[in-house]
Amino acid sequence: MEPSYQTRKLIGRFLLITMLLGVAGAFWAQYTSPIVQTLSVREKGPIRIAVFTKPAMRFAYDPTTRKAVVTLASTKCTPEQKEACFNAQYDRFYIPQEPVQNTFWIRFKQALESWRFNPVPVFQFVHAYINALVQKRTNVRPSEFALLSMELPYLTATDFAIEQPAKKKKTIGRQVKEQSVSVKPEVELPARNEADKPLIVEILNASGKKGLALALTQYLREQNAKGMLRVDVLQYDNYPSQEATSFITDYSGKLVQVTQVSRAIGITNEIRSETSTTAICDTRIVLGKDFEMPL
Repeated sequence: MEPSYQTRKLIGRFLLITMLLGVAGAFWAQYTSPIVQTLSVREKGPIRIAVFTKPAMRFAYDPTTRKAVVTLASTKCTPEQKEACFNAQYDRFYIPQEPVQNTFWIRFKQALESWRFNPVPVFQFVHAYINALVQKRTNVRPSEFALLSMELPYLTATDFAIEQPAKKKKTIGRQVKEQSVSVKPEVELPARNEADKPLIVEILNASGKKGLALALTQYLREQNAKGMLRVDVLQYDNYPSQEATSFITDYSGKLVQVTQVSRAIGITNEIRSETSTTAICDTRIVLGKDFEMPL
């Protein structure tokens, strides 16, 4: 039996009102939310979200480059002292049920890598947000959450640079067992501006395998000569100790270029970001026991 004229009229009005409310909500979110505004125009930024683990951490996401810098707090930082955290630079906050910073970060990376192939983490992610919203553990609005969730499928662990708390830096000096080899960049490429300059890298072998740093140096120079990567190897050497896992430390802030290099050589861990006035290179690559030469 077909619905009557009055029933169809009521359904039409209901759908119209629902649509108008949705449009009004979108305009309201666009007007009042800095996150929605930033993600809409993709020019402003970064978007800052303080995550109150123990110790706390702040995500600063740049939607124009789809790169994020994660700043780790060196002191205790509580939700009650939000204004004093990270020099008061935050827009939104989130208090996870998992309080331990390292555990939260490991689970976040695992979900980031797995939810493309497994829908379960997606439902867990949405469920965690709804619980946090109901329990007032976050002030991220539903419209902001939806837009931020749409950004996550484009990201991998290498898109996150980890900014460690300020501390005294340990210098490597001459603590090497094998002969140190310093070389000038093989190819001097003209650069019109800072963005065009090749990334200057240092390669340190912490794997215990002889010749690994030299092999990667030759590989990167070949990629540079072919125009595949804008990178010059300043020097290669041995690391003072052996490391199980490879990692990259960036001093330049050129996250786009650093991410390209890290993916090209197969280092998928998050990038460590540090500020140094004595660094002789833009980026340091440390090859651990897990490193395999790219094909």
